[in-house]
Amino acid sequence: MNMSKGFGDGKLAPPAQATPPQVATGPACVLGPSLHFKGELYGEEDLEFQGQLEGTIEHTRSLSIGKEGGVTGNIRAKFVIVEGRVDGDIYASESVAIRQSAKVKGNIYAPRVGIADGAQFSGSIDMNHKGAAAATRPATIPVTLSDPAAERLLTKAG
Repeated sequence: MNMSKGFGDGKLAPPAQATPPQVATGPACVLGPSLHFKGELYGEEDLEFQGQLEGTIEHTRSLSIGKEGGVTGNIRAKFVIVEGRVDGDIYASESVAIRQSAKVKGNIYAPRVGIADGAQFSGSIDMNHKGAAAATRPATIPVTLSDPAAERLLTKAG
């Protein structure tokens, strides 16, 4: 009796087709103000964070720290918008926007940085640090954010 049917006769199963990950095109995911996290938060969709986090955020898309949000730790994302509090460094592969209500203590590494009048900022800015967030992202995760989606997030937070 041949126990290796289909394996020893030169026939191989066809290779599995790789399917690209689905990219959310709807509104940003919102984590509310009553949520408190410790550790690492990782995501691959637009995120509006209103809670409190002690740790790091690694994000492949747009990240907004809302007026009630607070992060004690470093942030890495494609686009970062801060309206709340951040105590830590911010790394963005595209841009960082610090809104009027923001309180940021830490360094910013991004090719484009905007700080609104009235925002509290203590740290340094390095705009020659292109791709800081992308360099730490696993190579197998494609990052796609349409310009309209980024603009919706930026204008919503503004």
